[in-house]
Amino acid sequence: MRRYLSHQFPNEIKTYASLLLASIASVVIITLFLEVSDYAQHSFKSLIGTAPYLSLVITPIVFVGIIYIAKYYCHYVQGSGIPQLIAATDSRNKGIREQLLSFRIALGKIGFIFLAMLGGAPIGIEGPSIHIGGSIFYGFNRLLKLNRKFLIHALIAIGGSAGLIVAFNAPIAGVLFAYEEIGRKLKKQALVLIAIVSAVVYWFAVIYRGNSAYLTDLSSHSFDLTLIWQLVPLAIITGVLGGLFSKLTLYLINKFISHSRARVITIALFLGVVIAVFNYLSQGQIAGSGRDEVLQILNNKTLGLDFVVMKYFATLTSFASTIPGGVFMPSISIGAGIGSEAAGFYTQTDAQVIIVMAMIAYLSAVVRAPLTAVFVILEMTLSLHLLIPGLVVAFIANFISKQIFTQPIYEALADSYIKLTGK
Repeated sequence: MRRYLSHQFPNEIKTYASLLLASIASVVIITLFLEVSDYAQHSFKSLIGTAPYLSLVITPIVFVGIIYIAKYYCHYVQGSGIPQLIAATDSRNKGIREQLLSFRIALGKIGFIFLAMLGGAPIGIEGPSIHIGGSIFYGFNRLLKLNRKFLIHALIAIGGSAGLIVAFNAPIAGVLFAYEEIGRKLKKQALVLIAIVSAVVYWFAVIYRGNSAYLTDLSSHSFDLTLIWQLVPLAIITGVLGGLFSKLTLYLINKFISHSRARVITIALFLGVVIAVFNYLSQGQIAGSGRDEVLQILNNKTLGLDFVVMKYFATLTSFASTIPGGVFMPSISIGAGIGSEAAGFYTQTDAQVIIVMAMIAYLSAVVRAPLTAVFVILEMTLSLHLLIPGLVVAFIANFISKQIFTQPIYEALADSYIKLTGK
């Protein structure tokens, strides 16, 4: 037994000390990142709320500047950051891991997200938080100098888990995401080490900033399981929309690939103008992560079908541009909007429950990690008692999405990084 455990866990005390330091650093740095990002997006929304026309100037300039600099000088900070972690755990090449994950990358990600939020980009912070967490933990490997691939990959997955836990205060979802998405090829035994360190991260996070729900407390809302069949149409619709989102994103990214600086600037300007128009029409409502809008929807404020449409295409445009930023929270806000519109058809169920189910289903359809989608949203709303209907809609939406686009979006995006290894 001792021999088995020694094979699955680090042997040196300094390794555990470094893991503790990395856990503390992740909590502090990611919390700071969330605070500055929140400040940036609210600053933009306040400005655009009083002068919407300014988005037509600010947003295109920010998109051109960030996309150009990221492409030619900081290429590995692009996008959400989750594909970088997947590529790093798939790669046998130490050099590519050093490029994808480092303290420098984490710092660059924080800076770019802050600027993008100031410019009105409709982006999330969870993917970047996961990338930052992975970069911090892997950065500590310079001290650890782990040589076994198993432990190196586990370290990266732990960092990704830490990022999601700190971003959403969702410990179960963090562990599941590390194994379901980042560490698909990790040995099952790695889950034990990931779970233990993730629990330590969560403990530090609670001590550092408290233990409040990321969204709101829906623990008083229930669902009659005899009505579960009524959720099938909602799961199918969100599955189709999520699958189309993934397919269109990959199509547009490939379409926009260019090695001409003039064309890169032209495309960035065009995409920035598209986002600017959506910001203008919505008076800044579609900018940022979408958390504020989800809270409004859960508090029975109807934002309308126009919000869903604009947020959907604005997020698609932003994600396809490869500007640094995540898609989790924007997807959750789209799902919330869909659920709000559909709630009127479910007279026997609380509107908040339908909204939660739509959030789960749409997120599952986009990221194709159904267990993560279920637990991250139920933990954010303190509604784990809705687990059974949540699992049903998540797996149906995931299945429908898979029929439209077979490969999960993060894996497809990770392929471009994996190719750099020469495998």
